[in-house]
Amino acid sequence: KSFERVKKVNLYQYNTKNIMNIKIPFQLFLLLSFSFTFGQETSDPYVSTTNTPNCIINNVSIDNKSTNVMMTYWKTKSDAYQAWVSFSSNTFIVDRATNERFQIKSLSNLQGRLDLNQRYSTKGRKGKVGGKNTTVYFFLLEFPPLPSGVENIDIIEEMNGQYGFVWRGININNPDKSISSNWNENKIKADWNENGIDPIEGIYENTVSSQSQSKYKLAIKKKGENYEAIYLDGADNSKWEIGDIKALITKTASPNIYATDWYMGNKVLNENVYTSFEPGLMKIIWTDNNPESLYLKLYPTNTDEVSISNSTKSSGTGFALTSNGYIATNYHVTNGANKIKVRGVKGDFSKTFNAKIIVQDKNNDLSIIKIDDTNFTTLGSLPYKIDNNSSDVGTSVYALGYPLRATMGDEVKLTNGIISSKTGFQGDITSYQTSVPVQSGNSGGPLFDSSGNVIAIINAKHLGAENASYAIKTSYLNNLIQSMDNIPTLSKSNQISSKELSEQVKFIKEFVYIIEIN
Repeated sequence: KSFERVKKVNLYQYNTKNIMNIKIPFQLFLLLSFSFTFGQETSDPYVSTTNTPNCIINNVSIDNKSTNVMMTYWKTKSDAYQAWVSFSSNTFIVDRATNERFQIKSLSNLQGRLDLNQRYSTKGRKGKVGGKNTTVYFFLLEFPPLPSGVENIDIIEEMNGQYGFVWRGININNPDKSISSNWNENKIKADWNENGIDPIEGIYENTVSSQSQSKYKLAIKKKGENYEAIYLDGADNSKWEIGDIKALITKTASPNIYATDWYMGNKVLNENVYTSFEPGLMKIIWTDNNPESLYLKLYPTNTDEVSISNSTKSSGTGFALTSNGYIATNYHVTNGANKIKVRGVKGDFSKTFNAKIIVQDKNNDLSIIKIDDTNFTTLGSLPYKIDNNSSDVGTSVYALGYPLRATMGDEVKLTNGIISSKTGFQGDITSYQTSVPVQSGNSGGPLFDSSGNVIAIINAKHLGAENASYAIKTSYLNNLIQSMDNIPTLSKSNQISSKELSEQVKFIKEFVYIIEIN
């Protein structure tokens, strides 16, 4: 017979293998007509009950972008009175285990995209059902990707509490492919204490908790040349267990920017993610216009006795103090460096010069380095001077630096604003608060007043406030300079004070450098 009765259910299920006889072979027909990538695929999935036995599911395929459901509809006697079919935008795949719903994204047929909530004629290709000619119509329903492990689903069309099409008890081939490990927080810390830790490794926590973001606590653990993000705590559902892999973080050609396979809260893989690191922070960059996620590094702290091995290149900004190669930057830029290279001397970014640390001030986050390279001659005559006087609230200021080089490039970037406060974070008297926007890579860069005098050194921004950044006052840089064994002679003249901002930058930019750390 062309129909098989489903046991214990007073409905009929359509067996496509036995009863379809279309001139073009069915699988070839689908491949020619629909272009989507098969991931995890189920042909002729078992359906326990349906209210539409003449509309059957041929295929369910799942990849990282979508769940695609191929359906075949064929005409019945009732079509003589109602020769149309329609799918509502309120059509869902329902995970029977959790009742989580995945709403339909699009509808297609052999001719192309169709609109949801519209009636379409059921005139299609001629075929045979039970040896009799009939009209066969094909649909492709696209849903969001199902999480791995969801293998028992319903497909329902629900409008104002009433059901339209219903297919229940659908079994599909979608095993749990999420990755796990044997790590927990204590094991990871013990491993780091014994074998050392690199600058990126550590325990990080999301700074935001909302409906769209859980306050995840993750361990970033090096694996080969890349990293894994290991789940420790913070998920809003029971899908996550300690040791599960939250993300695979892979090196790219750009320093500090990593391609990332990120497992979402429901464990659906999202490949459109990038991760960047700066001292004390991990930034998750979504390419689907979601806001960036900032993770604060919790471990190791300055008091944790963990050996740091620095094999990862990072970069900050520095600026010339003297023509013979002394450069100022932040302590957190050079701390733990095995090698320091200076790029951009006299505007040439194709060359780098080796440098060494001369003196550091951890408490005030300052560092003075000196170019130590046989190929180096001079930085040239500095057009600006270091001003150690206090600046007032409301003073116009601007910063030069090299933020986010992977996406913004190596050209120096200017941002400007005003001094918002004469004290920094939590009333810190060593710093100014400014409205100058800064990003990762600005650290160590100079802050100028409108006359082109260096008045502070950029070192931080406030994560919870819009355009609130901090810069260390030059009086503390001067104190560090005075502590040196050989005190360098600083420029006492300013050659650009009468020039417009754009002209000042033309002179200054050749004395603001990229500081690369290995």
